[in-house]
Amino acid sequence: MSEFKFNYDFLKKNATAGSWRRGYEVYQKDLILEAYPEKNFFKGKVKGNYQDHYVTDLIFKKNKIEARCNCPLKEEWCKHSVAIALKAIESGAYEKWLLEKHEVEPDISDIIAAPIESPKGNYIFHFNPKRRQNFFSILVRDRSTNKIVRSIESILRVLIEVQKADPNFKLNDIQKSEIGLFQTLLKISKQDKKAGWYDIPITKFAPVFPLLAEQEEVLDEKTKERIMFTENMWSLNMDVSTTNVNGATNIVLELFWTRPDKDETYPFEEIKYFSRQIKWGRYKNVIFPINIAMNELPQNIIKSTFTDLKDADGGKFVYEELPHLREIMNVKIADNISKLLMEHKPPINVVTLGIDYDQSLKASLEFDYSGVKVPYSKSNDKSPYLSVKSDVEDLVYWIKRDYQHEQMAYNMLLACKFVPMQTNNLALEKENAIDFYNYYIQQAGEGWKFEERDDMNFFKLVPEPFKMCAKIDFSEESIDSMEIKIYGQVGEEIIDFDDIYETIQSGEKYARVRSLGFVEYPAQNIYQIMRSFNSFDAYRNNDNTFLVKTYRVGLITELQNQGFELVMSEKFQKFWEQISTFSTTSEGIDLPKGVKAEFREYQVKGFNWLWFLYQYGLNGILADDMGLGKTLQALALLQKAKEVDGPQPTLVIAPTTVVFNWEAEIQKFTPGLSCLKIAGADRKTLFKEIPNHDIIITSYALVRRDIAKLKKYNFRYVILDESQNIKNAISQTAQAVKELNSDHKLALSGTPIENKLEELWSVFDFLMPGFLFNVAEFNYRYVTPIMERQDKTVEKRLKLQIFPFILRRMKRDVAKDLPDKVENMAYCELTDEQRDFYLEVLDSTKEELFKSIELNGLEKSRMSIFSALLRLRQICCHPKLYDKDHVKGVIQSGKFEYLKGMLEQIIQEKHRVLLFSQFVDMLDIIKAWLERSGIPYEYLTGKTKDRQKAVENFNNNPNIPIFLISLKAGGTGLNLTGADYVIHYDPWWNPAVEDQATDRAYRIGQTKKVFVYRLITKNTVEEKIQKIKGRKRDLVDSVVSIDRNIAKSLTMEDIKDIFSVD
Repeated sequence: MSEFKFNYDFLKKNATAGSWRRGYEVYQKDLILEAYPEKNFFKGKVKGNYQDHYVTDLIFKKNKIEARCNCPLKEEWCKHSVAIALKAIESGAYEKWLLEKHEVEPDISDIIAAPIESPKGNYIFHFNPKRRQNFFSILVRDRSTNKIVRSIESILRVLIEVQKADPNFKLNDIQKSEIGLFQTLLKISKQDKKAGWYDIPITKFAPVFPLLAEQEEVLDEKTKERIMFTENMWSLNMDVSTTNVNGATNIVLELFWTRPDKDETYPFEEIKYFSRQIKWGRYKNVIFPINIAMNELPQNIIKSTFTDLKDADGGKFVYEELPHLREIMNVKIADNISKLLMEHKPPINVVTLGIDYDQSLKASLEFDYSGVKVPYSKSNDKSPYLSVKSDVEDLVYWIKRDYQHEQMAYNMLLACKFVPMQTNNLALEKENAIDFYNYYIQQAGEGWKFEERDDMNFFKLVPEPFKMCAKIDFSEESIDSMEIKIYGQVGEEIIDFDDIYETIQSGEKYARVRSLGFVEYPAQNIYQIMRSFNSFDAYRNNDNTFLVKTYRVGLITELQNQGFELVMSEKFQKFWEQISTFSTTSEGIDLPKGVKAEFREYQVKGFNWLWFLYQYGLNGILADDMGLGKTLQALALLQKAKEVDGPQPTLVIAPTTVVFNWEAEIQKFTPGLSCLKIAGADRKTLFKEIPNHDIIITSYALVRRDIAKLKKYNFRYVILDESQNIKNAISQTAQAVKELNSDHKLALSGTPIENKLEELWSVFDFLMPGFLFNVAEFNYRYVTPIMERQDKTVEKRLKLQIFPFILRRMKRDVAKDLPDKVENMAYCELTDEQRDFYLEVLDSTKEELFKSIELNGLEKSRMSIFSALLRLRQICCHPKLYDKDHVKGVIQSGKFEYLKGMLEQIIQEKHRVLLFSQFVDMLDIIKAWLERSGIPYEYLTGKTKDRQKAVENFNNNPNIPIFLISLKAGGTGLNLTGADYVIHYDPWWNPAVEDQATDRAYRIGQTKKVFVYRLITKNTVEEKIQKIKGRKRDLVDSVVSIDRNIAKSLTMEDIKDIFSVD
């Protein structure tokens, strides 16, 4: 056997790739006119391109074959030679010549001969893959009779019967394989009863091939040749290379087969596959498994051995199909192909800008793929692959266009308000063009490139920032009004406000400022300011100047918030600095000399604020939390006003229950201010004394009755304490106080708004009539938008308007200025009926007591003294505590009324209270009122069985604001740090006992400041004993009996003082 092989590999090795490929195509296309052997030649004629044909001869030698062709190509193995050689291989001409000339046996491995021994199987199987479309067919013949087997079911039944009759009967291997094939045919085929063929769907035929391979004789129905089977799997391979055609680079694919038992390759068409789904193939008379199903491959490349891919098809193959093919088959890639697999980077979006004839901005969009610019195309239904040529390497390669990226870039330009033109250009009108050129380009970021083909300075904004300015000063007539002139400015260029407003009203965003360029007007800010001017009731003059009341200074903050640059006169600048920083500085005017008190830092700030308002003729609300000293700050203001401007009466209007508090505070802190209390039935004679006093005190109840007399006077101040008493604007009280005449007004309230915004309007209507317009206008401008629509902008505008005139500090805001425990005396007054009853009991008790002392002496009368004091203290707390038979219909208590108002305010401010009393009956009276008012509470007396439960319930439930505690039952041993207010309703005579009770809240674990109030009834034994306690505090020992020690320490002078009438 000769080692020389005349086969496909010989041709591929000796011919160039192009000649091999083109010669194979000539062979496949039947362009060979004739081919025949002659001696040691194989002669042929091939149809030519430029003449009728070319003559080609192959010269056979023992271990060599030469080729000659008369074509112009100076290659031995041109395409014509390759085509004739393929014809010779097909006919086996060289092998026949070797056998005849040199007696060399041919290699018959491709044509497997029939076995020498006769087949032993009982049946012959005929295979026909083309009998029916989409079916493979098998015919079974009986070997002994050569008849068609029309019922394999009967064969199987006979075998079953034989096995039953003869248990020793056994099938040989051939018979077993036949039975296996029969059983499969019965499951998956449908028999043509007339012709006898079993038709199997192609999709189900794959398992039949192995069964056919086990049979001894399978014939091709068409050729009648014996079909042989092998288990050796043939593999499909691919070579990927390039070729240059007319200056363009094409990708060339070559498919070929390899077999595991022979080192040779076979062109793709030489192996016939049965279907695209089945991994079985056939070469000549041999059927074998193949490594891949044809449906796994792109269908455009399995039409022939060679496939040319150009333009988009080449790009699609390189980027989409090749990676997958390399996973499922052996692919050999030419070196230059790796250069085509360029790293795929997102393209750069290139926008070229120009100016159109109508001064609009014109733009074109391109995409730079690694140096190659591709214009945007509205149609992306074409292939994304594009062949381009590299100027650097003189190489043509493919790029993959990212249509999604391109469309997103185009959409971004549309989002910038570009308008598509008929061409691929886009256009922007002036306003949008200015936005795009000055803002969007700078914000574009990486991946964008902007090129200019025209001078784009036309669209540029002025380099200097545009700003709105406001020139502010007090009006020439009075400081109660201010003038605001607004204008625009760019650099040194002043722009008239009318021009600005006309521009934005026309809908234009930009305006050209001479030759400087465009400026952008902040339209929303300007509209907002105009709305604010309207809200703040500003009046406009003809020269862009607005006249506004000084108390509408909140407008200045609105100007700041809208970005206006403020230009203030020196005088107004000082005013503005003071009013805008009053809450953050304690620096200010010197405190008045006549105030006898140590001021805390926040109180100094409050005084500065009040004095500031006084200086500028403004009025306001001091709305500090309860216990922070609103009265002291107000008194300091009045003292300072007297020291600076001389005496002038001030009218203080307060709830009846706190009138005496004012009197006590004046005596304590400002003894230099004379005080006149207008109260009682004989008050008519007091009005003429008003000019002779610094402070006149009256109540809301009396001011209604006395308004005719009071409004005759012009006061320095009218001060409303607990100004929420005029929250109802149509009440007689509110209407009365608004009739009073004064230079200044001040409202004091810990709760300036309790339920509705209209309450705030009523107070300001007293302070500065018209400041918040009339009530209907106030409701329209503020109440409806805020309360019904939750309009935060309107809410902010209202806050800006009123903020300079309300000073409110909560305890948590000034905690650093407060001691841990703040103690206060709260003075209240007996009602008229209560006082009459008190004096009646006092007279009878005093007469009995003094007789006892005269008869028994002071020491033996101390128990009588204690009993007498106890009865009078009960009447001070509430007449109901006294012997009910002697109450005589007196059911009201001044102290109890004062307590109710106090508790309501504390609860409204979200604080919690421990309320102590030594009288359980008093706690029951308070408890009944709490229940009627729907106020939650806890209750602890000596009769309480589960003390700990009451304590835990109060500490753990923040919704319970009040704990009523009997002094003796709860004065010690309890931890009630949940409260931050302590009220001693009837102060105990020994401070140590009170301190122990106070310490239920003021103890370790308390995180808040504790405020302690002792309620003292004015002009009663409570006030007198309190004064004695002050004098003898050091003499009281908390270890011994409180009452007896007090009683023992009282002198006859003390007793006379206590039981005297003021």
